[in-house]
Amino acid sequence: MPKTDVTIRRAPRIWSFMITGAVVGIIVAAIITVATPTDPAVGVMPTFGFFALFGFAIGLILGGLVGVFLDRATKTSRGVAQITETKARATKARKPKN
Repeated sequence: MPKTDVTIRRAPRIWSFMITGAVVGIIVAAIITVATPTDPAVGVMPTFGFFALFGFAIGLILGGLVGVFLDRATKTSRGVAQITETKARATKARKPKN
């Protein structure tokens, strides 16, 4: 059976960084809301909602940029593996009928 060389590279998952950045942005928005005086006519929750929208968006973007930066930085860590091509297909296991 023929063997082929393939390149293996571990890459960070960008979505994980983006979601983490968004959560951190919402937490920062909560801290800013509690730390600053709020207008009594508006209230705390609408102020938090306003800051949370911007915190979510900015955190999402910054988390994505961190993920892309780490992806670019780790591109040099590659490995080469040999795979063997086969003609056989794996069959799916079926649930037994009761």
